[in-house]
Amino acid sequence: MKLLFVCTGNTCRSPMAMGLARKHFPPGFQICSAGIHAWDGQWVSEQAVQALKKQGIDISSHRANKLTKDMLADADYVFTMTVAQAQNLKQAYPEYKEKIYTLGVWVGSGKEVSDPIGGPLEVYCSCAQELEQMIKAAAKKLTGRGGS
Repeated sequence: MKLLFVCTGNTCRSPMAMGLARKHFPPGFQICSAGIHAWDGQWVSEQAVQALKKQGIDISSHRANKLTKDMLADADYVFTMTVAQAQNLKQAYPEYKEKIYTLGVWVGSGKEVSDPIGGPLEVYCSCAQELEQMIKAAAKKLTGRGGS
C-alpha cells in the first residue's frame, strides 16, 4: 500500500509525517511526501530535522518534491495537512477524489496540522507531536493494530 503525505512546500509538515509514518507503519507500506507548491530539490527545514531527531528519526536527506498527477495516481491514500489542501486537490484532480483526505479529519481528530514554517524549534516539536498522534491513529486504522 502506498501513502502520500502532502503539504504546501514539502519542507516541514509532510516530510515530518513521512518520517513518522515510516516509523509507525509496518514494512510493506510505501510512504512518500510531496508539496503542492514545492521547489524540487529544496532542503528540508532544519527545525523539522531537529524536531524528529529528538524522536530518533532522521529526515535530513529529504529534498522537496513537487506534487504531480502521477504521484496521485500511484498512491492508495493521499493525506493532506489542511482541509483547503484536500479541497484544492479534489477540484484539480477529481478523478482521484476518493483517495484524498485531510489527515486529521480522516483519523477522527478533526484537526488540521498548522504550518510551523518560520517558527522556533518548539513550534516544530509541537507539530511533530501532533502529527505523531495522527500517524499512530492512521496506522491503527489501516492495519488494525497500533503503530510502534
